[in-house]
Amino acid sequence: IDIMTTHLRTPKFSRHSLVFILLAIAAFCANTVYSQQEKHGDDHPDVTLNINSELGMCDFDLSPLLTQQEWARATREVGNAIYLEPLAAAQSLGKGNWAIQLENNSFHVDQESGAWNNTFHHPDSTHYLTGASGRLSVPGIRFRIGITDRWDAGVYYTSAKPFGANYGFLGFESKYMLLNNSKKGWAVATRASYVMDAAIKDFNISSTGLEVLASKKLFGVFIPYAGIATNWNHGREVTSDVDLHNENSLAVRGIVGLEFRWKFVNLGYECQIGDGMAQRSLKLGVVF
Repeated sequence: IDIMTTHLRTPKFSRHSLVFILLAIAAFCANTVYSQQEKHGDDHPDVTLNINSELGMCDFDLSPLLTQQEWARATREVGNAIYLEPLAAAQSLGKGNWAIQLENNSFHVDQESGAWNNTFHHPDSTHYLTGASGRLSVPGIRFRIGITDRWDAGVYYTSAKPFGANYGFLGFESKYMLLNNSKKGWAVATRASYVMDAAIKDFNISSTGLEVLASKKLFGVFIPYAGIATNWNHGREVTSDVDLHNENSLAVRGIVGLEFRWKFVNLGYECQIGDGMAQRSLKLGVVF
């Protein structure tokens, strides 16, 4: 009887595993197709850059040419890009446990648009934001800690100065595990996040996020997860160079990722698709 019971339960586990694997493959393929359809061009796009040799590096610096429509698009696209992605499964760290990770978020930038060109100044006429790929990568560092067995909190920071740009972002997150079936490996959690600009003089921008995640542990080390998220972006200019109204936008995205936990090693890959975006995130960290 035990043998028959074990045999009957195996397909159920396999179906769950297959569903998550298919979701991960579908997200990767969709992300790849989206990236291939983006406007690329060469390393020197047909756009006149705003130059300020006194800056020394690329910087968010609003041009007097920036229109309200371009500012609205910039608020939406920058807000969506800086949204603090989960980059972790629904399972909590556990009370007193903590994790630290290096991560990288990659997204498309249409640097030929006024929304990006008129919100940046460059040190010279050849210092473009991106190359032929049209994608901008933002590295960062994040620290998480388990407040209780169900509640995790974290802080995130990134600075682009080591990579030739004078801006950064600071973020905070709080995740609560609603469901935890340790025997079957299932978990469901909700997470709130907030990220804002740091060291940007001409405007203030922020992105507030809320999401629901579900994940299942496989083979003791792999944790595929999926979820849906929404984020509210807010942009306010604070310079005399322009006179623009505050802008707000709301976005919805789907999230699919895979986390690897083995002893203290913690790796992760995540795709986000929605509202005209396709973002990819990677992490390399440790958990104790």
